[in-house]
Amino acid sequence: MSTYPRIENPGRHLPVVNEIAAAVNKVNAEGVLPKTLVTLVQLRVGQILGSSYFTARQLGDAEDTPERLGAVATWRTSPYFTDAEKAALALAEAVHTPNPSGERVSDELFDEAGKHFSDQEIVALIGVLGQIGFFIPLALIGNPKVGVSFAEQWSR
Repeated sequence: MSTYPRIENPGRHLPVVNEIAAAVNKVNAEGVLPKTLVTLVQLRVGQILGSSYFTARQLGDAEDTPERLGAVATWRTSPYFTDAEKAALALAEAVHTPNPSGERVSDELFDEAGKHFSDQEIVALIGVLGQIGFFIPLALIGNPKVGVSFAEQWSR
């Protein structure tokens, strides 16, 4: 396993990558979703992907309790999460986990999320899931330094 970055600065090779990254980072700029919810969702996706980069980034930036952060992988049986957070985590898992037996996001799952989130909040959550979706290939293929943001290490 490689412990060094494979690509030093993707934007140097294809400048539009920086523009896309800046745009997707704005999906929750207005704070439609609480930062703690976004962190939980992104942490869970990092765990699903098996990405040290995403997991460490979320833990490093988190404004949450160690108990809640430590229980994200077992959110279904954890007493630390609200029904709204569980609905968001369920959507995150559905979107980022292959399901060979059918659709990933069922009507029931969408309806459950709708009980806790407005349409605007669901669209913001879609944006957050898409945001991390954009960065997945950069993290898994480019192998950035763990604990250092893309912007910090790829700004040169």
